[in-house]
Amino acid sequence: MRSADMKYEPKVSIIIPVYNGSNFLAEAVDAALAQTYKNCEILVVNDGSTDDGASEKIALSYGDKVRYYLKENGGVSSVLNFAFEKMTGEWFSWLSHDDLYYPEKIEKQIAFINELIDENPNLDIRKITVRTATESIDKDGKVIKIPSYKGVPKHEKPIDTILDNMSNYRLSGCSFLLPTTCIADVGGFNESIRTVSDVEYWYRLLFAGYEFYCLTDDILVKNRSHGKQVGKTKVDLFNREMNELFIWIADTMNKNSEYSTVENNEKMYYSLVRRKCKPAANYVKTTYLKNKVGGFTYAVKYPINAACYSVLGTIRNVARYVYRKIYVK
Repeated sequence: MRSADMKYEPKVSIIIPVYNGSNFLAEAVDAALAQTYKNCEILVVNDGSTDDGASEKIALSYGDKVRYYLKENGGVSSVLNFAFEKMTGEWFSWLSHDDLYYPEKIEKQIAFINELIDENPNLDIRKITVRTATESIDKDGKVIKIPSYKGVPKHEKPIDTILDNMSNYRLSGCSFLLPTTCIADVGGFNESIRTVSDVEYWYRLLFAGYEFYCLTDDILVKNRSHGKQVGKTKVDLFNREMNELFIWIADTMNKNSEYSTVENNEKMYYSLVRRKCKPAANYVKTTYLKNKVGGFTYAVKYPINAACYSVLGTIRNVARYVYRKIYVK
């Protein structure tokens, strides 16, 4: 659907959090300004950068093309929550200062929402999210990886999204377009989580019944990989928060009688084993499987299968290590 054919053209807020990002910020702002969908506002929020004003100077150089804010350092979740109070859009997306949008990113997402409305006029668009396919680039902007979206449907049941993304995570934060009303519905980002707050937010939306749509054929976001990202500089914190998050996901899933099945818990358990999230995997096994399966399954089948998944996880981790050594500087 072309822009001229769209009946629904809501205002979209693009939030750009920045912390010591002078080396990439201008590219991100330029990518936001280059959006072919023009009913956008761009907010650049400086999270207390300590780069002698370099990030601020870049943001201010755009004049009234962007709205610039400076706040005390508090992490990306605090930046997003701060921006939520300032933005005026009906929908919002965020663009990390080191990532990039393709020019058609927002337009294609709004066009897709228009198609959904045409197909189902009674659809509650306040309860949907639309994300896109992504690719990875290095610090110089060279494409180094295109994640496979094979098998990812444009729309799937919340429980399928919950489980599928535990084993093969494809919920890239910057690819999302979300209704602003979700903030009043499920709250803002959890500022106590430093490394996986976006993951927690997606699962909070899923458990609240939001329908996740994905433009699987449209690569519209460039995620930059480099050695200064928080997931690489705070590995121990990342691993601890990820295990804590998965335990919360398991508890929340099992509060829903429709989701709390042996099959779903087994899928979660094996996914966690493969991801090398041992504390969370053991928690799922002992809390939600031990008393629901036979002694042979628990004592023999699970350890054998877990060993196989663990080997697969090791192979994947080695491949990722080699990949990062070659491409991520």
